[in-house]
Amino acid sequence: MTEVNILDAICGAGKTTWVFAHMKENQDKRWLFVSPYLSEAGDGRTKGRVQLELPELNFKSPSAAPNKTESFKRLASAGHNIAITHSLFHSFSVEIAELLEQNEYHLVVDETLDLISIYDDIEKQDVVCLIKANMIIRQPTGLLSWNHTEYPNYEGRDTAIKDMCDTQALWLHGENVLIQRVPPSIIKACKSCTILTYMFEGSLMKSWFELNDLEYSYFYPDTLKSEAEIKAIIKEKLHIIKPTKYVNDLQFNDQGLPTPNTFSANWYKLTATEDIFKRMKASMVSQLQETMGKGKTFWTTFKKYKSKLEGKGYTRAVKGVEPFVPKNMRASNEYAEFVNCLYTVNVYPDMTLVQHLSQFGITVDKEAYALSEMIQFMFRGSIRKHNDMYILVLSNRMRGLLENYLS
Repeated sequence: MTEVNILDAICGAGKTTWVFAHMKENQDKRWLFVSPYLSEAGDGRTKGRVQLELPELNFKSPSAAPNKTESFKRLASAGHNIAITHSLFHSFSVEIAELLEQNEYHLVVDETLDLISIYDDIEKQDVVCLIKANMIIRQPTGLLSWNHTEYPNYEGRDTAIKDMCDTQALWLHGENVLIQRVPPSIIKACKSCTILTYMFEGSLMKSWFELNDLEYSYFYPDTLKSEAEIKAIIKEKLHIIKPTKYVNDLQFNDQGLPTPNTFSANWYKLTATEDIFKRMKASMVSQLQETMGKGKTFWTTFKKYKSKLEGKGYTRAVKGVEPFVPKNMRASNEYAEFVNCLYTVNVYPDMTLVQHLSQFGITVDKEAYALSEMIQFMFRGSIRKHNDMYILVLSNRMRGLLENYLS
């Protein structure tokens, strides 16, 4: 059985430094390093951090020719140490699992992987058509299989669906929503798996481990800084800014009762009007000018509403760095000099995934999930270097989670 170890440590504790030293001390093992970003893993032409800091391990990255999957197979077959991105990992097949097992690879995953997600590369109506045509067959559990009896040699628009069915990666939720669950074969194929993360308990990867009955254990190297030590610094250096009266009032109904879902994706979709967007933007601009720090600003919202909330002081790129950051960004150092953060979202896990997981007896901790995502985002800014940072959190719910976490 694969030994799975979770290094769950706060940002800045030294997880990556530790794991690089660990791989360097174990050069007799074959390593597969998985990172969210090309800047860490390299792209086959340009070296990433792992190649630059561990030249003695001679990490290779798959090239685009003929494609990254085929390039990876060649590298794994030859037994090289390999560095890849999260996105490539999601596409791995049973054939790759066999190569990893044969060559006794040890897996290192930097930040949690989204191993369960909504598959949205197909229209819902097309899902219905595939079912009616009996091309895909729903099992009692919801697992989908391809009808090889009637469509044995299919090659067409839905080949990707066929391939995922063949690896038991696709599930039907309701009548027309597809859930992609990465099979556990890749992790099971490796000699060991080390996951570097923070707040693993709030992640969907933890739910995926439960789905697949995979055991794991936590560990914390002595060389890492303690969470208490880093939190004490953060408390002193992080300045949490409360929103204006207008923004605060948006979070109460006509009877004066709090509406904790304000600034969630559904709130933006169903409640936010052009006037609300205009006044929210004005509030953010005024606070940035009057109550926050002097320096660069990064910010986030749901991508669909980015243009409606862009305002003076946080719209234009700074030295080639775009100030808008996707709300779920992790492990990037590009914003370490940005002293202001505008956090305009109220985070909830996708309800379709929550409902899907509940069918298998698995509960998602919504508060832990929200806090984990916000903490990861916050640490993109100057606080990661333990410098002063100002963060404006519009949502009373999200700000309360942050304040409780720090105290």
